[in-house]
Order: sequence, then structure tokens, then C-alpha cells
Amino acid sequence: MTESLLQIREHIRQEAVAWQVRLTSGAVTAETKAAFESWRRQKPEHEQAYRDLETLWRQLPAPLLADRRRRRELATKRKREHLRRQGLSLAVAASLVLAVVAGIYPDYLQHPLADYRTRIGEQTSITLADGSIAHLNTDTAIDVAISGNERSIELLRGEAEFDVAHDAARPFRVAAGQTTTEALGTRFIVRYDGNEGAVTLLQGKVRTSRPSAEGTQTDSATLQAGQQVAFDAEHIGSPRAVELSSADTWRRGRLLMNFVPLKQVIAEINRYRRGQIQLLDDKLAESEVNIAVDIKQIDAWLDALQQTMPVKVIHAGPLVFLQY
Repeated sequence: MTESLLQIREHIRQEAVAWQVRLTSGAVTAETKAAFESWRRQKPEHEQAYRDLETLWRQLPAPLLADRRRRRELATKRKREHLRRQGLSLAVAASLVLAVVAGIYPDYLQHPLADYRTRIGEQTSITLADGSIAHLNTDTAIDVAISGNERSIELLRGEAEFDVAHDAARPFRVAAGQTTTEALGTRFIVRYDGNEGAVTLLQGKVRTSRPSAEGTQTDSATLQAGQQVAFDAEHIGSPRAVELSSADTWRRGRLLMNFVPLKQVIAEINRYRRGQIQLLDDKLAESEVNIAVDIKQIDAWLDALQQTMPVKVIHAGPLVFLQY
């Protein structure tokens, strides 16, 4: 399938979602219904896209739909007169609200003043003032402070690999929350989501530490190459061995995961895809899988997934749902 055809398919899905928003907005006119039926008859692809969306709509959890109805009613009361004055249709406003509620653009609101950051699906490499290189993965933000006395990085969120230039006089420190990792010259990865994270050592030696819960001691772990340590808001775990060949495959545009539940795979893939993938079946979520995914071809992987597992992929605009 060519890129052009993929774009056409995505546009049709977006139109189907827009129609569903209008039809469930609580302010549907006869003209709107007639226009919808006309759109639906234009092409078989229109009919199929809307049928897929209807299937999805029926399967969404009742609390989600009830909450959406409540938000829609409140928003309609507050905005009806304002929208009329501005000449905006209720459907357009509802679509925007739906996009925000779905969290399609959360990265635009996260740490807008960070020194360096990437958005969902982006990756970049930055050469710092001391010659060290920071490789930023998807949806990542860092602050940098390098002076004659210190080299400090604050990982605000996301994941970054650091290739540290040796400088015995200035230890290189990466802070993620209350946890700090220190190195002189080495390569390591730090991942942090605001609540918990992990440090993976690719080369050299690092020490990861944080104040203990009592504040009287310091929890710490010293890593050797090929080890990883997890941490959260309260403590640092024990180092464990990891497979280095897959630890930084994201640097090469790949995700490799073996013998893990599908829900874990989807959680990882969702870091790279603006429109989130959701599982509609608990049994499916626990299914163990092996994957090798091109980060730039996630939708192609989803299409192939239907050929290797008894799973149906339902597209709803930018969102994707998986079910048995």
C-alpha cells in the first residue's frame, strides 16, 4: 500500500469520527442527518469506516460513554451561545474537545520550557558543551547545566542515552526525580515517567543513588555494563542483568521484545504513536508475544498482527482498538 493510499484511509477514518461526534452531540438537525447519509453512500470505504466505528462505539465501556455524555452536556450549555457568536459549529467544537480528552497531544503541554525535548514519535541527538552526546527518545524533555564545576542533566520525562565525555574533574550527573546517576566517562540510558524509571548501563560504570525515605541515609546501586536498576519515588531496586543487544534498539528505529504480555508491548508502542492503541479484551492483553517493530511502521505492524494472531484491529480516527 502506498503512502498516498494510507493518507486517504486515515482521512476517511477521521471523517467517520467527525460524523460520529456530530451525530451524538445532542444537536443534530435533519440537514446534518441527510448530509451524513450522503457521505456514507459516496464510497464503500465510507460505509466500512463508519461500520467499524459503530462496532467500536458499542464496545466502549459504559462509564467512558457516560462521562463523555456528561462532559458534552455541560460543554453544550456553556458554549452554545459563544459558539454561535463566533460562527463555529458544535461539531467542530466537540471534535476539538474529543481530541483533547483522548490525549492525542499531551506532549505539547509537557515541559514547554525544557532546554531540549522531543515530541511523540520524534528522536534527536544533541552534542553538549562538554562534548558529551545526549540521544533523546520519543516524548522526552531535559534541562542541561554545564559549567566549569559541574555537568548536570535533569531528565524531566522520557528516555535518553548519554555518551559521556571523560572529565575526571567534573562528574556527569543525570537526575530523574530524586534519583541521580553519576559517571565519569561511560554510556548509559535513563528512563523516567514522573513516578518510576530505570537506569541501564551499556558501557563503563555508574552509581545510582537517592535519599532514603527516612532522609538519614542514601539508597544506592553501582552498575556494571549489562546491568539495569529500577527506581520509584521511594527506593532503588537491585541491579539485574539485561540483554544489551535490545537495550537501545530504539536508537536504530526498532523495538524488540520477547516473551512478554501483549499489554506490555502495546504500552511500549504507545510511547511512539500519537493515537493510542487500546486493548478491549483482558485475555488478549495477557497473551505472550515476541515482536520486532519498526518504529516508523507501527501501523504496518498492526495490520500484520491480524495475520499472526486471532485479533481484530479497529481503527477510529487516530485511535486503534484491539479485540479477539
